[in-house]
Amino acid sequence: MLKKITQWTFLKGYLIVYLTCCLIFTIIMWDTLSNAEGWGVVYMVGLFIIGIFGLLIDFILTLIIKNKKILNGIGIFIAIGFSIMLFIELKNNGFN
Repeated sequence: MLKKITQWTFLKGYLIVYLTCCLIFTIIMWDTLSNAEGWGVVYMVGLFIIGIFGLLIDFILTLIIKNKKILNGIGIFIAIGFSIMLFIELKNNGFN
């Protein structure tokens, strides 16, 4: 079980970079995010939850799929879809 958690996949690497960027952005922009009743902080918590949910999906896929090429291929498609969804969401909320 521990081997499955520490096994590196494309999706896991992508999500760790994503969560690190969210954390750095939250620390740097804390004054702006906590302004106006703190809805920016709530938004960032939502982004963190999405990232953790993605890590859970990666763990489940690692348990189900044994072939590393197929696992990484599926991870690439999920990462691309996630990036497009995140880009559209940020574009609609005024982050140009």
